[in-house]
Amino acid sequence: MKSLLPIKALLALVLTLVCFPPKAEASTIFWGSFSNDILLDSAGNSLDGSYRFEVGTFVTGFTPTVANIQLWEANWMVFDAAVDGDGWSPLDQFVNTSADHTASAGSSSPDADPADVFAQGVLAYLWVFNRKDLGVAGTEWALLANYDTGTDAFPGAWEFPDPNLPPGDSFDWQTRDLDAAIFGGVNNTQGPGAHTPPPGAFTIQTHVVPEPGSLVLLGAAFAFTARRSRRSQAREFLLQTDRSANGSP
Repeated sequence: MKSLLPIKALLALVLTLVCFPPKAEASTIFWGSFSNDILLDSAGNSLDGSYRFEVGTFVTGFTPTVANIQLWEANWMVFDAAVDGDGWSPLDQFVNTSADHTASAGSSSPDADPADVFAQGVLAYLWVFNRKDLGVAGTEWALLANYDTGTDAFPGAWEFPDPNLPPGDSFDWQTRDLDAAIFGGVNNTQGPGAHTPPPGAFTIQTHVVPEPGSLVLLGAAFAFTARRSRRSQAREFLLQTDRSANGSP
């Protein structure tokens, strides 16, 4: 009988591991909006149930611009998504969901490809759209980011963390922290795309995606406008510096 005790103990251990496997290291990324965020389409209407919100990134080496907009989907990796009734409430105009960033730098979300890797320090984007079809009338997108990069210990506001963090660690990615509009508008800043400027402050505004043949012209026009703005700011800075040096008000 004594020889059976170790076998029983071993069986008990096996059953415990099967029924209660040790939790793998992972951190949870909560993401979404605030309850009073203003989420608009290109005409200034509240976003409806046709819109989908995806958090993710692009494959290594690909940087999204208006000039390569037709390649975005092919290079896109979804970390998590929110749709009408599952993380996105059009009635409340509220996005609120989460997914685990696993120890293998993957995602626990059913919307993610298990083979995709979201490495530490990689920039996360928010892609808001009603469809991804280019050249279809009524297609609207907003591709948004936060370019505030962090450190190994303190990742940026929208930056994938260390995948080897202990269970229980969490991060909160909010739309109010987004500061760059690759396409569309975010937090009162407009990027490329056709739209009607809202009368007041806004959090997100999708813009109309033009025909593929017009995208190059759109990108060139936006880049030209941005350069003119930077030059005007630089001239104003130099004038102010000159006035200060000469004692002028």
